Order: sequence, then C-alpha cells, then structure tokens
Amino acid sequence: MLAGYVALSFTTDPGGYLGTDTGAKVATLDVMEQRGTAKPVLGYWAEDFDPTGSLHPIYDAVAVDGDWVHVTTLPMLEAGRPLWNLGGYRLALVLPMLGAIGAAFAGRSLARRAVGDRAGWQAFWLIALGSPITVYALDFWEHAPGVACLVGAVALLAGVVDGSPVAARAPAAGALLGLGATMRTESFVYALVAVGGCVGMLVLQDRSVGRAVRVGAGAVAGFAGPWLANAALERALGGNSRADRVSSTAGGAFGDLGQRAGEAVTTLLALRPGPASTALLVGGLAALLGAGAVVLDRRGDRRRAPVLLAASAALQLLTVAGGLGFVPGMLAAAPIGLAALVILPVPPGARYALGVAVAAFPIVVAFQYLGGAGPQWAGRYALSSCIILVALGVAAVQQVGRPIRIGLLALTVLVSASGVLWLGERSRSVDDLFDRLVERPEDVIVVRNGFFVREGGDAYSDRLWLRAVADADVPRAAEVVRASGHRTFAVLDETSTAPARIEGAALVGTTRTSVVGIALYLHSYRF
Repeated sequence: MLAGYVALSFTTDPGGYLGTDTGAKVATLDVMEQRGTAKPVLGYWAEDFDPTGSLHPIYDAVAVDGDWVHVTTLPMLEAGRPLWNLGGYRLALVLPMLGAIGAAFAGRSLARRAVGDRAGWQAFWLIALGSPITVYALDFWEHAPGVACLVGAVALLAGVVDGSPVAARAPAAGALLGLGATMRTESFVYALVAVGGCVGMLVLQDRSVGRAVRVGAGAVAGFAGPWLANAALERALGGNSRADRVSSTAGGAFGDLGQRAGEAVTTLLALRPGPASTALLVGGLAALLGAGAVVLDRRGDRRRAPVLLAASAALQLLTVAGGLGFVPGMLAAAPIGLAALVILPVPPGARYALGVAVAAFPIVVAFQYLGGAGPQWAGRYALSSCIILVALGVAAVQQVGRPIRIGLLALTVLVSASGVLWLGERSRSVDDLFDRLVERPEDVIVVRNGFFVREGGDAYSDRLWLRAVADADVPRAAEVVRASGHRTFAVLDETSTAPARIEGAALVGTTRTSVVGIALYLHSYRF
C-alpha cells in the first residue's frame, strides 16, 4: 500500500498543495532546515519596519520567544523534519501515507465487526485507494494521521461494546484520541462522543456500570498522556499553543447560524463549492437517488434500483465533466457511505460506530472554522465520520445485489480518482505560478490575499513578500519597502485596477497571470 501511495505521489508537484495549511507547514520546515533548528520558526525579513507583524506574509504568524511562528500541529512538524531534511517534501509524505494506511486498517476492523471477514479487506482497499483519505495521503497535512487516530479509537471502543476486555482497549483508545487532539481540533468532539457513547451503551445495554466507569477512567488517563506530552513539547520548542487554538475554536461556536447551516449542507452534500441552495438541490438529489437505489434493491426491486443509481451517477459525472475541482461534501465524495445510513448494521459495536459518525457531525459543523467549507475535499473537519461511513457502507452493500454494490464502489473510486487528479493539477498550477513570481524583477511582492503566500510553501524563503489585505495596508507596505532600502515592488491582486496612488511610487505596468483558472494581476511600482 505504501508503495502504491509513493507511485501516486508522483502525479503531484511538490511545490503545490491541497490547501494553505500545508504550504505554511512546508515553509516552516524549509526555514527550520536552513537554520538547522528543531524550533518551528519562520522569521520575518521586515520585522524592524513592521514590529507588530501586521504585514507578515504568512497569515496567522505570531511572535513567540523572539521569532515568528505558524504551527497548527507541532508533532507533525517535528516528525516530518528529519524526513524533510533527508529527502524533501516527497519523503515527508511518508507520514500522511502511513496515517492513511492506519485509517484503512481501522476501517477494516469496523467492516469486519459489522458483517464478518468477507468485507474487511474490501473496506481496507477501498478506504486506502478509493476514498477521500487517498487524497489526503498525498498531501503533508495532518488529516490522514488524525483520522487514523480517531477511527482507530472508535474501532477499539466498538470492541468494548461487543464485549472485549476494557483493560487495554480503553486506555489505548484514549491515547489515540489524545494523539489526534494534538493534530486535529475536532478530536475533542469525537473523544466526547466516542467515549460518552461507549459508556452510555454499556450502561443501557448491559447495565455494566463498573465497566462503564473503567472505560471512562481509562480513556481519560490514556488521553492525558499524549496531550500533556505535546504541551511539554510546545514549552520546550515554542510554537502556537494547541490549547489556545482549541479554546479559540470553541469560543467561535454557533456564531452566524445562517452561514453555519449553509456550510453544514456544503460539508455533507456539495458536489462543488457554491451556494448552499445549489448544494442542497444537486448534491441532495444525487444522495436521495443513491439512497433510493439501495432501498429498492434491498426490497428486491432489481429493475428500478439500477435506474436510480445511474441517475445519481449521472449527476456526479456531469459535475466532474465540468472540470476538476474540490468536492466538499463527504457523501458526495464517498457515495458508498449512503449505504451505511440506509442499511443499518446489526452488531452493537458496528451500531455504536455508526452512532459516533452521525452524532459527531452536527457538533463538528457547529464549531468548525467558518468560510472553509467550500475549498476543501470531502468535509475535512468531519473526515473521521466520512471514513467510518465508508467502512460501514462497504459492509452494508454486501447485502444488496451485485450491480448496486459494484456501482457504489466504482462511483466512490471515480470521485476519489478525480480528487487525486485535481491535486495534481492544482499543485502544478500553484508551483508554476510561484516559480514565475520568484523570478520577477521586483525587490518585493505585496499580496492582497491574506492566505496567498501560505500556498507557496518553500517559495516563502525564496524572495521578499508582504501581505496587505486592507486598502490602507498597501501604502503601509510600500513604506516598508522604501524604509528597508528597496526601490521596486509589485502588488498582486485579483483586480486589473491598480491600487490608489501610492505616494512617491510610480506605476510601471501591469502583468496578467493566473493560477488554477483564477486571473491575477501584478501592478509594478518604482520609487
């Protein structure tokens, strides 16, 4: 499986990524290697002229211990650093690849628990090579390792629900949840739902209060180990506090309920980024047709069921035919998950896992970062729910006719393949743009999009950048350029109209460029 991932990774460009968080990690790894340090530092060339860092090119970079850092997960950086130093980005990808393999094994365990061995390996290969986790295996993001931890914990606790001993499983599940929490903020939601659900089922199902208490205590003790170790690592090496990040996310919960409702629809159903109404209409119709096909087939209607599935597939194919791009909805990216929602598993452990996937989803979208639902693959904040549904979906389709089973499997693989192709196209386009920007003759490039430089990864250290999102920031950035002794700069914007007059600077010309089909304009100035 690892060899397969390595082969797939060569369809992508190491200079472009699935999202800006990956680019920020790569920028940090590059600077760490240049400085020969284990501290996650970025530096800032214009610090003397912008001491508050309001124009720092990496959005969300903060001053820590006399340097500038942007760290969403310290363990991922520290584990990836020796790999990066030895073999660059491609070798560092071993971490997400191993995470994806771990997620596939966890899914195999759930599928076996649902219907037995016959579905286990099928679930493993589908999750590994034909599900949303395949896309995340090819990008240096912490999603794949995080999902491996969370789904692995659910698989362990599902065994407890089915009667396995608590002694080893509960602390191990807690440790996985704690490790996941050092990488993914939504881990706290899954920890609460997974442990609470297990305890509740033990009390209601078996009246096993003693076992329930041992599960809770063991899970909490297991969780504390990785979490406290990460806190110690943060104190030793510096970096953004994971606890602060979690509290910040919690503080923004339930804000702008209208937007959250729209993004919930996008995260669940959308075939393409766009208005929630469109996502609900097109993605909802595709899901309804797919679910209807499973229901009709289950009832023995082998004539109309394939028609409904074909209609659902047609909507998916028409979307893909419109051009490669993000598929934000987790059920749109993994249609086989619908089967798990229609054909409910019988064994208690499998029902428990399904309950965790479903119960965690609305809580995750209530807390998730607003504005990020569209430009993502398969609802990345609720990716653990998606992979649980895929595993149980594989188990569920063992009970339907061959045409429906093969159709759902093939459709899931097709959408995931389009994701791999999209990552390849996107990474090449981003890398090509940054290569051109690095070679520009201007001394400094001022970008108007706050996240733009984070896309460039190690291009961050290849030239001088500034970030000026607000109109008032542009003249401030120009003043930093002049005060630092430079005489030329370019403003990169999405509009062809040059910024308002900048005192002392003359507009030399405007150059049009593009990235992933989006037009960009470089307005060049000279003092």
